[in-house]
Amino acid sequence: MKKIICGFLTVFLLAGVFWYPVSASASCDTSITTICTIEMWLSHKQKKKKKELRSFLKSKSIKVLRHTIQYWKPRGGHPPTNIAIGGGLSAQDARFVIDLALQYNDNINGLIHQRLNPPNYVAIATSAWDDNSETPITPEQLTALRDAKLTTEEFHRLYRELTKEAGVAQKFY
Repeated sequence: MKKIICGFLTVFLLAGVFWYPVSASASCDTSITTICTIEMWLSHKQKKKKKELRSFLKSKSIKVLRHTIQYWKPRGGHPPTNIAIGGGLSAQDARFVIDLALQYNDNINGLIHQRLNPPNYVAIATSAWDDNSETPITPEQLTALRDAKLTTEEFHRLYRELTKEAGVAQKFY
C-alpha cells in the first residue's frame, strides 16, 4: 500500500511539473506571442460565437485546447469580471487580452495577483482563486493599464502596484 501511495504521489508531482510551466522557453514558443496558456469563462450567450473566437485566437498564434474557452450555464448569471495576467507577457499581449476580456466579458473590475499564476498564463473571468487573491480596480486604473505608451516593464510594475504586490516575491506558486 505504501508503494502505491508513493508511486501515485510521484506521478502527481511529476504531472504538476509539466502542468504549469516554470519558464516560457520550457513550455512554448514565445517568438510570435508571449501567451502560452489562455483560459476563458464566458457567459452562455457567447457560446454562439465559439467558432469565431477559437478561429480568432488561433489566427493570433494562441494555442486553443478543448477547455480553453468554457461557458457559464444558462441562467447561471454573469462570469466574474476579473483577469489574471502572468508576469511574462509583453505589454502588447497583455493589452490584447484586456481588450479581448472587454469584448467578450463586458467588463474588468478585478485583477488576480500575478504571483499566483505562471508567467505566460492568462485567465479571463476566473473563479479559481478566492477573494484574497483578487484586487478590485477602478475604470481609471484599467485605462492606465491599457495605455499603449507603457513598456512591458512599466505595465507589470503598474499591475503589481494595483494588486499591492509591489515588493512581494514574484515567483509563481
